[in-house]
Amino acid sequence: MKNIKTVSALDNTELQQLMLKYRISVNELHLKTSISKNDIHGFLNGRKSIPTHIVDTINQIGENDDR
Repeated sequence: MKNIKTVSALDNTELQQLMLKYRISVNELHLKTSISKNDIHGFLNGRKSIPTHIVDTINQIGENDDR
């Protein structure tokens, strides 16, 4: 069975707010997830749809770092 990627309900501004809430930079997200910086910028600019695993990962990073 193939890995099915689901699209998050968040839009790009909500993703920006979530990253600001946890104070996660594009570089930090790239280093902790290996997602390319161009993809992250695409999510934040609204050019790419945001997969749910990105949102889950940001929440995990924020909770694990007690932010």
